[in-house]
Amino acid sequence: MDEEALFEMVNEAVMYAKDQLEKGEELAPFAMVLYDNGTIQSLNSEESDFDARYESLVNQLRKKIKEEPEISALSIVTRVAIPEQYHAATSNGIRVHLEERDKRGDKIGARFLYVPYQLYQNSETSDLTVQLYTPIPVSFPPEIFV
Repeated sequence: MDEEALFEMVNEAVMYAKDQLEKGEELAPFAMVLYDNGTIQSLNSEESDFDARYESLVNQLRKKIKEEPEISALSIVTRVAIPEQYHAATSNGIRVHLEERDKRGDKIGARFLYVPYQLYQNSETSDLTVQLYTPIPVSFPPEIFV
């Protein structure tokens, strides 16, 4: 697995989420896949309900990884309240569900990256700015690459 390409996918996902929040838009769940050649592809769902949208993305990804063995990693990004036990700087969070094909057999081969954020509004211009904090990684068994 090309760690630099994986980092690029995660960074692209977080920056897209940040951009959506700064535009004042709802951050609807979306997914990204990373191919062996370094190409990154985005996926969306037409579902209007956030939970249904997330589940739709999980199902799309499960199907896609079976059909395309050249997918090396995937992520699903959504806005969440960060659980208190992680002692984040704020409860507002961008969660990146990250899985890699070569870690599918590992007991804790997947992870959530909780990225705490704070939204600020400029009192003079009404522009929104997002401050991102240090991500909090949480490992768990793979759910998509199984």
